[in-house]
Amino acid sequence: MNWLVKLLAGNDKDIGKKSVIWNVVASLIYSFQSAILLLVVTRVGGLFTAGVFSIAYSVSQMFASVGSYSMRDYQASDASGQYSFSTYKTSRYVTIAIMLVTCLVYSLFNGYRGEKLIVLMTLSLYRAVDGYDDVMQGELQKRGRLDIASKMLAIRIFMASLIFSIVFIITRNLIVSSVCLTVSAIAFSAILNYTIFRYYDIRSTLEFKKILSLLAACLPICAGAFLYNYLVNSPKYAIDAILSEDMQTIFNIIFMPVFVINMFGSFIFKPYIVQMGVLWESDKKKKLVGLLMKQMLMIAAVTVIVVIGGALLGIPVLQLIYGVELNAYRPLFILLLLFGGVSALDSFGSVILTVIRRQHVIIIAYIIALIIDVIFMNMIVRHYAIWGAGLVYGLAMTTILVVYVVCIFATFVGGNKKND
Repeated sequence: MNWLVKLLAGNDKDIGKKSVIWNVVASLIYSFQSAILLLVVTRVGGLFTAGVFSIAYSVSQMFASVGSYSMRDYQASDASGQYSFSTYKTSRYVTIAIMLVTCLVYSLFNGYRGEKLIVLMTLSLYRAVDGYDDVMQGELQKRGRLDIASKMLAIRIFMASLIFSIVFIITRNLIVSSVCLTVSAIAFSAILNYTIFRYYDIRSTLEFKKILSLLAACLPICAGAFLYNYLVNSPKYAIDAILSEDMQTIFNIIFMPVFVINMFGSFIFKPYIVQMGVLWESDKKKKLVGLLMKQMLMIAAVTVIVVIGGALLGIPVLQLIYGVELNAYRPLFILLLLFGGVSALDSFGSVILTVIRRQHVIIIAYIIALIIDVIFMNMIVRHYAIWGAGLVYGLAMTTILVVYVVCIFATFVGGNKKND
């Protein structure tokens, strides 16, 4: 396994630069996984099968935030070492178990049966692997080896996705393909984690003393992430209940590029999370504000570039890739890209609130957005079909951003941290 250690760890030169590069690579693979898998299923299995897969994938993605408990940013920014790695890891076993149970209850309550239920629960097991790896890689990031963590994530997702695609092309069976996706993810996770944590002295034991305290501290972040995933996927749930499987696939195709902006946003702020935590703990408010403004402007610039590129090339490229007529949905596609920029700023805002330990605001913002979604989503989808779904999604994301901006501004203007 020495060759694998060398592949993952490399040498100690330019670790910061390598961390940025590999974070970009891993984020690209992670973000495009759903697009690639949907492409394979659509091209090989058709619109109906793709609709079944996309809703199962979306629901499992929503519950993934329960499995990971959205603890990664809190863990990486824990500069003072308030909680040990053992506490973070043990808490993950608890949250993964909760994820699997709640996902099953949700599926049965919503009437999922047969193939859809089996595929959904299999994908939930796949998300359990995501959750476990997340806490392991969070420790590596905290120790300054985001490059190793990113390589591990990239290898596992790429190989599992490749195996799913090959199996589905051969069998055209969603259940068999989903099982292969999950089993391969477990295998690669075991190999990669064993390799790194054997040679890197990052040991842990079961530790229950501070779990409740940690879970309580991260509950607002988890709840916010869960509600974020619900709100992002809410249009799909409404389409699943009101419209057809074919419309589900069409909406998923034009909605997919929205995540490109979120992906590029994570490229910008993820490598700085540890640094932001250190600046906040050190009371260096001016330096932190400068760093935050720089990242926010970069996210805004990325949004403008993606929207312009999407307006010019988005629909023709998507039609070529997926083989589906989409010209009628061009205005909605451009609007969704703009909302994607708002969503990226929401994600960045969640990170800021986590770093400055104002994570309770996250849940407040998402509860307000959830109320808007519950009141309007199904009603407007019935009247305006997928246009209505896109508009309500945008309204919810904008509401969250407004609440975040008000709280962050108030914290930095009137907070009790010293000004350096």
